[in-house]
Amino acid sequence: MGRQVTKSELGDLVGRDERTLSRWQNAGMPVQEFGLGRGNENLYDTQEVIEWLMQQAALNGKKESARDRLDRVRADREEMALAKDLGEVVIAAELIERFEAMIQAAKIELLNTLPENLASELSARYGVEIDDQLIRDPIEAILRELANYDPDDDDPSDGDHDGSDDPEDAEEDGP
Repeated sequence: MGRQVTKSELGDLVGRDERTLSRWQNAGMPVQEFGLGRGNENLYDTQEVIEWLMQQAALNGKKESARDRLDRVRADREEMALAKDLGEVVIAAELIERFEAMIQAAKIELLNTLPENLASELSARYGVEIDDQLIRDPIEAILRELANYDPDDDDPSDGDHDGSDDPEDAEEDGP
């Protein structure tokens, strides 16, 4: 955010009279606050005005016509299609679909194959019968917790109880 100035101050900064600034305002120059009532002046953010002026200079004072905008949108669409074909971008929906398939495969492996194989291997190695449910129960609990994961939760079970790992902070909170 830039400095907040009146129209007179803005005119001095950009070297234009107030009539020119009024014309620019009608053409879309940003106004931070409109002065309501007689004698109350509009206020302008110098950074926003400067950015608007640079944008106008880039357009050479020309407004983008509907046809120009349509051509620009079509060109952007073609550029995105080319980038996708070249493998430079990934469509979010495709990425989500692949990620969900990987998670589903891992879940099947964790719930079906791993407990039985691990129980069998442990039983053979240690000569004790291992119930695969002993392995499956903690896996299911972890998967349930993952399924309910919400990154916006401030749940202290995420391991960050105070938000600080500094031992000095822990001493201050002491007994």
